[in-house]
Amino acid sequence: MLLSILSIIIIVCLSGYIILNTYKRKENLTGMPGMMIAMSIGMMASLCLGFQLGVLFNHDLAVPSMIAILLGLGTGYFAGKPISVLASLDGMLAGIMGGMMGAMLGSMLGFSYIMVLFVDILFILIFCVVLQIIGSGVAETKAPKKDGISVSFIAGVVTVAFGIVSIGVLLLNQYQDSRNPTVHAATKEQTFVQENVSYDVIPIDIQSNGFSQNNIVVQAGVPTQINFIKHSGYTCIKSIESADLGFDVYLEKGDNYITLKDLKPGTYHFNCGMYMYYGTITVV
Repeated sequence: MLLSILSIIIIVCLSGYIILNTYKRKENLTGMPGMMIAMSIGMMASLCLGFQLGVLFNHDLAVPSMIAILLGLGTGYFAGKPISVLASLDGMLAGIMGGMMGAMLGSMLGFSYIMVLFVDILFILIFCVVLQIIGSGVAETKAPKKDGISVSFIAGVVTVAFGIVSIGVLLLNQYQDSRNPTVHAATKEQTFVQENVSYDVIPIDIQSNGFSQNNIVVQAGVPTQINFIKHSGYTCIKSIESADLGFDVYLEKGDNYITLKDLKPGTYHFNCGMYMYYGTITVV
C-alpha cells in the first residue's frame, strides 16, 4: 500500500507543476491547445488518483470517488483558468469522469504492483505530452522547431513496452491460478473433511459473472457452512456481505468459509462488496 501512497503524492505534485506552467505561459496557450491541456491533466489526475484511492479504500466507493472528483475539478479548473472559461469547463468535466472511472477500477481490481505501476506510467506519459504542448507554444514564438526524439516519444515507448510485459505477466499468473486448484485439490479436500466434519458444507464458486448458486437452501437447526471458492484473484468480487446475517468477509484466494448457526426459517440476502451480484439463503 506504500506504493499507492507514493503514487498519490506524485500525481498531486505533477498536477500542480502543470498548473504552474500554464500560468507562467498563458500568453502562448490559447484555443484548442489550452483546452486539451486542461482536459488531459484534469482527466488523468482524477482517474489515477481515483484508482489509487479505490485500492486503499477497498470496500468503499464513495470516499475515493468524491476525493478524486474534487481533485479533478480543481485541477481542470485551475489548469484552464488562465486560458479561457471553456478550457476550465472542459477540464472540470473531464475531472468528474476520470474520478468516477478511476475509483471504480481501483475498487474492482484491488492492489496489484503491476497495475499500480502501469497507471503511474500512463500518468507520466500524459504529463510529458502535456508539458510538450505547453513548451511548443513558447518554442513556436521564439525559435524554429528542431527535429529529434522528444521526451513524450520516449515515455510512449516505455509505456507500450511495460504494457506488453504486464499483459504477459498477468496471463502467466492466470494460467498458473487455473492449474493450482487442480494440483492441490486432494490436499484441500482432506483438510476440509477433517476440520468441517460436523457441518453441512455448501460450496459456491466465485465466477466472473457472479455466483455459481444464487439461491441456497439449508435446513433449520443444522450447522451449516458456506464455502465461497475464489479460484482466481482476477475478479471484481472481492468480498461478500450480508446485512441480514451481519457478516462482511474479504475473500482470499481459495476456500472462504462462513458459518451459519441457529438460523430461523426465512430468506436471508447476501451480495458482493460492489453490490453488483446478489444471492439468497433460504432456511426451511
